[in-house]
Amino acid sequence: MRQKRFAAIGVLILIIFLCSCGTEQGTIVVVTREDGSGTRAAMTELLNFQGNEDITPYAEVVNTNAVMLFSIAGCNTAIGYVSAGVMSDDVQSVSIDGVHPLPENIRSGAYPLKRSFLFVVDENTSELAKAFITFTASPGGKDIISSAGYVPPEADGSYESAEQSGRLVLAGSTSVAPLIETLADVYTEQNPGVYIEVQQIGSSAGIASLQDGICDIGLSSRDLTDAECSSGLDAIPIAYDGIAVIVNKSNPIPNLSLDQVRQIFGGKITNWKEWRE
Repeated sequence: MRQKRFAAIGVLILIIFLCSCGTEQGTIVVVTREDGSGTRAAMTELLNFQGNEDITPYAEVVNTNAVMLFSIAGCNTAIGYVSAGVMSDDVQSVSIDGVHPLPENIRSGAYPLKRSFLFVVDENTSELAKAFITFTASPGGKDIISSAGYVPPEADGSYESAEQSGRLVLAGSTSVAPLIETLADVYTEQNPGVYIEVQQIGSSAGIASLQDGICDIGLSSRDLTDAECSSGLDAIPIAYDGIAVIVNKSNPIPNLSLDQVRQIFGGKITNWKEWRE
């Protein structure tokens, strides 16, 4: 744990140093999530990176939404991305092709960086786990999802409020986890005999945890791979989210095209003056 904390501090110091060096020239500091992050996997897919293409190797890597927000807030030439549902007033999102990551734009599909939040289950999913999943799809669950700033699936689930008891462990995406914690708080109020633990370990780690029998439900912010589907895993939509492209509040750029975002994160546009030109 101490090594991870020191590593995170080191990344932040490096980002601050790069920002101080690049401020006058407008050098773009790209900040990305770690390998295994569902948000990173969704971002690369939505940007249509193919083959050996990926986010620039010169990007600084952070491992949570919170560190991403802190990094962008502290660097006036940085750009990064987070779940739209965890946006902070300390940074600003840019519109993509003139469209902001608002719930109505995510629902309609007008915002291009849209992805799914998923429960990941298998044939061993318990009745208690199924009851919680059904609750999240109920009208009450959908109200919670909407209030949190996300877009619930359209179909209503039938939910009977028969009292449940037992322990559930849900593990995975750091983007999905805060929403699940909110849903879990309401569910456990209605079912005092239920204890729900939510572990924020990343989408891929959560899926692996389910496969290893360590957790009851995986949480993913990326689609399952063909291999994961073939192994007997199934994905159930919880909500839809937009990936917000974020910059420092001092950055005057209000809008980027999807192609410009792709070129910036791919390392082909490296200076903000290229956007102005």
